[in-house]
Amino acid sequence: MNDDLPTDQRPISTLELSNDAFFVQKQPVSDELNGRSRLDVLASLCAGKRVLHVGCVDWPITDLEQSLHLRLDRLGEVDGFDIHDEVFAEMQPHLRGRLFSRWSDVPHDYDLVLVPEVMEHVANLQDFLTELDAVGAKEYVITVPDAFSCMRRHFDYNAGAQTMVEVVHPDHNCWYTPYTLANVLRKYTPWKLQGLWFFNRMSLLAVARRA
Repeated sequence: MNDDLPTDQRPISTLELSNDAFFVQKQPVSDELNGRSRLDVLASLCAGKRVLHVGCVDWPITDLEQSLHLRLDRLGEVDGFDIHDEVFAEMQPHLRGRLFSRWSDVPHDYDLVLVPEVMEHVANLQDFLTELDAVGAKEYVITVPDAFSCMRRHFDYNAGAQTMVEVVHPDHNCWYTPYTLANVLRKYTPWKLQGLWFFNRMSLLAVARRA
């Protein structure tokens, strides 16, 4: 990877050269997870750990046949958290782990908190990250949709109709980029970012640990 090169030998983007340095943000992000399945990557990160999976019901399109939470539950010690507890009665008979819908009920004995494709739904991001931090886990794994990865397949401006077409979940509040994801984690948590990866052909994956 280029990160192994001395700073003065790394390639320089033409975008960087054509803009004021104040506005140029450079964030390391790896492509080494390209080609690996979502379940394979997340299962490997969770292996052997006590895990809290936040956003476990995939609301509002819960499908037990495709449920990430049910698949992870079969592989290890995994509890779930989601504010949409109306789906819990349907899910719980198929699970070994517990389900929570209030932060005050969540125990503070997890090794890892997994937060896949949730932050883009959140109304108050700072409060949400504060709640995650209060769980007190050693490690946090977060994935979000990546605007860069989705640029060609999810955006189309119809100039004739003066309309922007986006293929996106209707509940999403934002798209992320490597810089904006790293930036909100730096601003609103005490965690130390371990790395960022392009993930699942449309997302970013961040691993952070308690400082």
